[in-house]
Amino acid sequence: MKLHRVVYGFDEPDAARRPAVVFLNGMTQSTAHWKSQARAFADAFVVVTYDARGQGDTPAGDEPLSLPLHADDLAGLLDELGIETAHVVAFSHGARIALQFANSHRDRLRRLVLVSAVARPSALARMIIRSWREVLDRGGLEALAWASLPMILGEEYLEGSERMINGIVKASVDRNSEEGIGRLLEAMVQKPDLTDLARGVEADTLVISASDDLLVPRAGAEELARLCGGDHVEVAGSGHTIPIERPDEFRRIVRQFLASGA
Repeated sequence: MKLHRVVYGFDEPDAARRPAVVFLNGMTQSTAHWKSQARAFADAFVVVTYDARGQGDTPAGDEPLSLPLHADDLAGLLDELGIETAHVVAFSHGARIALQFANSHRDRLRRLVLVSAVARPSALARMIIRSWREVLDRGGLEALAWASLPMILGEEYLEGSERMINGIVKASVDRNSEEGIGRLLEAMVQKPDLTDLARGVEADTLVISASDDLLVPRAGAEELARLCGGDHVEVAGSGHTIPIERPDEFRRIVRQFLASGA
């Protein structure tokens, strides 16, 4: 499977000496969502962004989608790029892939940042994911985009961005396929518990959550950090999509954490 990827800093003269950092998408996201963050990190890192199977410009393929398959895809991408080890910064659904990667390919992982993620989703979160699957089946991608926005974007961000919402919905529809997102959602519904994977993490780990996230309560994020043997930090005034809602604070927290392991 050829994964769509966008790499920053790879052609710089000192690229071989720079640490690599990989950003993993949320479920309906694509490499475009990381563009501003990737450019900011490219001053000191080789930055890798890519669409996992079923996301953006990467087709879902014929194999059943599973976390081991996604993790092996990431390892294969690093092989293609000649990158031996990398930091991984993973948002939401991407955090599930990152936890599997931390177990299956632990020798390839430097430091791990898990954003807007839990090991065991709450009953509310499980119902939200199930409802998204039903909305997609009954109404398609556009209906899913509209239904999910109030649950993944915080009130403060929505208040200042209402004029952008139509564009956000259109971009989500244009960058995804109904088949791919449906298969990703189905995999999440079938295997939501990541407790064992979290316990298996050996890399230094930071968990970032948001005060206004309906999907990830503080207690769930704290539990994930505890299971991974890592630390937790909460971003105030943000909903689920911290890198977009609080980009500067997100960047500061992640850079500080990655630098402390240099």
